[in-house]
Amino acid sequence: MRFTPKILHKHAQVLVEKETKRNRSILAAYLRGSLLYGSPLIGGAGDIDLVFIHSAPPLKKHQIIRITPEIHFDIEHHDELLYRTPRELRLDPWLGPTLRDAVPLHDPRHLLDYTQASVRSNYCFPENLLARSKPLLDAARQFWMDRQISPPLEITSEIPAFLSALEAAINAVAILSGPPLATRRLGLSFSDRATAVDAPSLNIAFHHLMGGISLSEEILMGWINAWEKALGILKEESSSPPLLAEREIYYKNALEDIIKSSKPVDALWPLIVTWTEIISTLPDRTDIQLPWIKALTTLGFAGKDYLVRLAAFDSFLELCESLVLGESASGG
Repeated sequence: MRFTPKILHKHAQVLVEKETKRNRSILAAYLRGSLLYGSPLIGGAGDIDLVFIHSAPPLKKHQIIRITPEIHFDIEHHDELLYRTPRELRLDPWLGPTLRDAVPLHDPRHLLDYTQASVRSNYCFPENLLARSKPLLDAARQFWMDRQISPPLEITSEIPAFLSALEAAINAVAILSGPPLATRRLGLSFSDRATAVDAPSLNIAFHHLMGGISLSEEILMGWINAWEKALGILKEESSSPPLLAEREIYYKNALEDIIKSSKPVDALWPLIVTWTEIISTLPDRTDIQLPWIKALTTLGFAGKDYLVRLAAFDSFLELCESLVLGESASGG
């Protein structure tokens, strides 16, 4: 069966109707994520992002429900208290863009109607643009400042922090022209977002910062094999594996599809981010750390090379800061 956006949207509506009949605590539900902007599939795998708003704190915060091995629902459960101050949500770098574009699928009390009206009001005013982007830039800058005060941490602790700071800087720019970029699509989509704010060179700087500008398809496929082995061990040994463990096909199909495309470097971000998450979850398994460390060394994230990378991150962050401040001053 060919899963078109229309068919996936229908699946979402059917699930929402089923869940709202079964669970009376659900006040509202909405669709968000890549399905709103086209097909969510990469390499034949994808997800349907839903949010359920509950009248009391939900028992589950996050869950995966499968449609097929390749396609699943990715569902977040929120307490209605999160939506009590919608004008503040307008300034949130994650929920602001999400709610602006969200498609309500269940809203009998008009909670989403009211929330979206408040979020969309003056959404693109310069001060609101800055309010959404600046906290991300501040977090990224704080990471860099901390490394000037004290030396970087050991690699298994340092790399997650570096990637988090870089993601914050990238999304500070990305949300000037659209929603935040999720892990799987960040490498694919940042070029368009940078171009949308007249800064196409920022994407090239990002790839240089990741150290993957000249990576071959062969090297990347070898890293995917090591990634897959580490993920298998995570499934076997972790008492409470992260959601990543339930999304192996979702990531693997996308990684392989991107690598076989004309720009295999776009697979580097989701590969390194998810691989790092696996390693962080199994800190005592030095055997599966070794291929990851070798990959990071190849990319220039070890020893003295990493100090050079931190200096490059400072320059990258200055470009992002200048761009965000300029865009917010002009109103987008």
